[in-house]
Amino acid sequence: LSAQFPLFWFSMPAILKGWMDRVLVQGFAYDLSKSYDGGLLQDKLSLLSFTTGGTKEKYAVRGDVRYLLWPMQHGIMHFCGLKVLEPHICYAPKHASEEKRKEMLSAWTQRLKTLWKEEPIDCSPEWYFK
Repeated sequence: LSAQFPLFWFSMPAILKGWMDRVLVQGFAYDLSKSYDGGLLQDKLSLLSFTTGGTKEKYAVRGDVRYLLWPMQHGIMHFCGLKVLEPHICYAPKHASEEKRKEMLSAWTQRLKTLWKEEPIDCSPEWYFK
């Protein structure tokens, strides 16, 4: 499961969250007795790719951006058993130069070429809150 979206109020946009609410349902995506590493979607990959309105430095002022990922990656994706890949984040493309935006697109293109070789993150609280 891959999702590309603008970070909106420190989460995914409501329309994407609504889609997840309707698709990732009990019996298909999770079972209360089978969750996280034993979840129904185990052995499948998950990748969140998003843009932000602020720069990396602006996010760092309030702590690591990983804090924001906990509910999305751990609470939704990992809960359903998905193996979570490192997120792909493009910081403040609206405020970046054309050259920097091209670099962001190039980095995303290159990553997509080798995505299947990536190892999933640990998805433990330590990964998010170290």
